[in-house]
Amino acid sequence: MDGSDSTTANNVAASAAPSFAANVHLRRLVTSFLLTPAAAYAIYFASMSVVEQKTQSSELMGFMILSSTLPGFLFAMLAGVVVDRHNRVRILVFSNLLRLLVAIGFAAATRRASSLPLLLGAIYASNFCLSALLQFSAAAEDALIPNVVASQQILGANSITQIVRLAGQGLGAALLAPVLLHLSGASLVGVVAIPLLALSTWVCSRLPRQLGDNGAPSAATWASVWNDLRVGWQFIAHHPAVRRAIIYLALVTVFVLVILTLAPGMAARVWEISTAYISYLAVPGGVGFGVASWLLGRHGHKMEEETWIVCGFLALGGGVALLPALRSLRGLYLLLFVALSLMIGAGLALIFVPARAVLQKQSPGDVRGRVIATQLFMNNVVSTLPLPVIGGLADKVGFGPVIVCLALLSLGVGATGLWHTRQGRRA
Repeated sequence: MDGSDSTTANNVAASAAPSFAANVHLRRLVTSFLLTPAAAYAIYFASMSVVEQKTQSSELMGFMILSSTLPGFLFAMLAGVVVDRHNRVRILVFSNLLRLLVAIGFAAATRRASSLPLLLGAIYASNFCLSALLQFSAAAEDALIPNVVASQQILGANSITQIVRLAGQGLGAALLAPVLLHLSGASLVGVVAIPLLALSTWVCSRLPRQLGDNGAPSAATWASVWNDLRVGWQFIAHHPAVRRAIIYLALVTVFVLVILTLAPGMAARVWEISTAYISYLAVPGGVGFGVASWLLGRHGHKMEEETWIVCGFLALGGGVALLPALRSLRGLYLLLFVALSLMIGAGLALIFVPARAVLQKQSPGDVRGRVIATQLFMNNVVSTLPLPVIGGLADKVGFGPVIVCLALLSLGVGATGLWHTRQGRRA
């Protein structure tokens, strides 16, 4: 390659990576991506720890995760209409204010609950409310990203936001939740979440209001909800790449939720790890996710998004397939667990980041909220009902068979996607 070609390649790589330091709007948006997940995931993993510790039931754990997925089934499509008809910055601010109230309620309920049914009810209700608010804020956040970066920087911006979101999730689940649970229990987790959500609300309020405008008349929101939904569905129906991205994201969400359902019981009952420290097991996977996301931000332009997604499903399936072979987390088993977790985390990033970039790139601003909300709705439709069943199945037949079936499904999707991309190139 001559000097001019090398320079061109470098310029393409540079233009594909947005300047985080120079873009104040991206910086503020990403700051909220750190603070809000830190608070929400601290509450979420504190809830998982309490349910496992108090009940030791994968079936009840499945119902807890059901409380987090059911709101997507109920509210995701409506959230898309609201996000496309109202100012997206205001939606973020209002969502964080309501999350703050949920954190206050969680702290009070987990401290004062006098019986196990009351405690479980408070935990399920808190997760239900947090998930309901997520439907609106997630659609608004992802719809805002193309408004703060150039088109060629969308994949890079998604890489940044995914790394920061992951850091927020890790801060909440792997650092705050275990330490606070050890110090004073789940109520302290709720107390610490309050200032994080207050700060996130303030950061979002500093985003320019015009950044969240999309030109749609807000007065038509309730009078034409069905028509708004139909327009969004028609757009998806006529864009195969968008359809496939939605399917891929729905499938990988199922995989993540099933793993989250089974992980506490598997760690506590197979690997004999204290429930307060289970979230540390996610650290290697988080590192793999973060590294893969960073590499996508730098080199994602070298391959098509769908090719990256295929690689992600193959890596995810290969890593998950070997998990049942681990009988402990000591010695060589610990090293193998770290390697598999890195592989699984990288596979998830190779699916999440490119698929979301496809949705944002190929959806115009006036329907982007509905497209993203449809994706969130599909995630919950395909994952809501099976979770309690899968938890109960794992209690009866063991974790190994369920995890192997999950791995085979991922490998099958990857192989099908590989065949599809090869056929497309030949055509």
